[in-house]
Amino acid sequence: MLFLVTWDFIDSSDEAQERTLQLFAKWQPGPGTFHGFYGYADGNGGCAIIEAADAATLARTVAPWTAYLSFETRPLLPVQESAAIGAEGLAWRQAN
Repeated sequence: MLFLVTWDFIDSSDEAQERTLQLFAKWQPGPGTFHGFYGYADGNGGCAIIEAADAATLARTVAPWTAYLSFETRPLLPVQESAAIGAEGLAWRQAN
């Protein structure tokens, strides 16, 4: 399953930034698989597309960073599938 994961820094102090960079230099991403990994140009956070088998795997992937980052996660579907599901919902509403 694919997830869009976005994050913002909880603490933007020099000390927190230094500690985050120290940890990042030692970190090996996982157990989820990163298909895209980006920092925002304004320096306030970033986003990633992460493939994980389930919510527990995603939680383990972001767990090392929860002291420093605030996360939002959204499950992703291919647009063809999400459009078909939307059409099913529309059809149900129109029939009722």
